[in-house]
Parts: sequence; C-alpha cells; structure tokens
Amino acid sequence: MRISTQPASDEHRLYLTLLSDYLYKSERVQAAWERYCAEHSDPETAQPVVADTHGRRQNQRDEDTLAAFGLIYYHADELVFLAEQQLVELPVTDRTPRHAWQLVQLNISTQRLYDIYHAWLGDRHQLPDDAVPGTEAHDGLLAKSYADAWPHLHQWSLHGRALIEINELAQKEPLRQVPAPAVAKPVPAAAAKPSAPRR
Repeated sequence: MRISTQPASDEHRLYLTLLSDYLYKSERVQAAWERYCAEHSDPETAQPVVADTHGRRQNQRDEDTLAAFGLIYYHADELVFLAEQQLVELPVTDRTPRHAWQLVQLNISTQRLYDIYHAWLGDRHQLPDDAVPGTEAHDGLLAKSYADAWPHLHQWSLHGRALIEINELAQKEPLRQVPAPAVAKPVPAAAAKPSAPRR
C-alpha cells in the first residue's frame, strides 16, 4: 500500500466526503431491503414468500451497496491508515477504545474486499469465452462475488463514520490562552526621585 495522502489535505477531505456519500447511500439501500423483507416474508417464520424473488432482490442489494462503495474502493485502505495515524496523535483524553476497535474491523474488511475483487478477476479469467455478461456462468459467479463482499461492505456501513469522527477530533483547534497585557509596576515610594528642597 503506497500512501501519498496527508491528513486534512484536499484529497483526504474529498475521500471523507465520498465516504459520507457512501454511508448515506448504503443506509438507504439497507432500509429498502428491510422494507422488502418485511413485506415479502411470512410474519411468523420470517421466511421469504417466494425464495427465487427474494434471492434476486438480495443480490440487487449486494450489487447496489458495492456500487455505492465504488468511489472510495481504491482509497479505502488510505482512509483507514490516515485515521490510524490521526488517532495515535490525539490527546489521550480524546481517544476511545471504540475507535481503535472500529479501525481494526475496517482494516480487516478492506483487505477482504480487495481479496474478493482479485479472486473475482481470477475466476472470470477462467470462464469459457462464451460466458459473457447475461449468461448463467458469468452472472452466477458475479452474484457470488457480490454476496461475498456484502458483509464487509456492511462493516463499512456500520463503522465508517469512525473515520469522520476521528478526523473531526484531529482538526479541533486547541484553546489558545491569550496572555494578559503587561502592567507596569508602580514605583515604590522609597525609590521615587526626591523633590527639590524648598527655599
């Protein structure tokens, strides 16, 4: 991993903006999925009414979540690395065990996402020439890749905001103590210049 981004740089701020956009979109995708499950599952057993339709809808959720993550995919490891550096430099009073734990989860999930993507590229290379998009061989393999990625994308949905919180803590300006203006000390009476003698 080659890191060229500096904390609080224009690039870092852009990546955090993209992360915020992902968090918003993934939340909407998940909310739509939960509504679908509530409306198309047996209320007593929570089993889908139509398994095939449920499976296709779940695959759509996975695909939509990955598409939302796409803009920060290539910078995800940088974001985690920068947050780790910022967390170390924070005052002890601003550090929380929760943030440290969340960074571990994000780091693991990021590496797994990269592994899944590279595995998909390797598996796609092994497909026969006629296994083009739209065929069962291609689309089934792609759906499996989406499904494998979703739990790690969900970890980003759950814990990604920690990167924004850590950056906000790191950018807090410390309160500056303005020194009081210097006040001239009164000259002691004994040291005052004696007055001229009276005549």
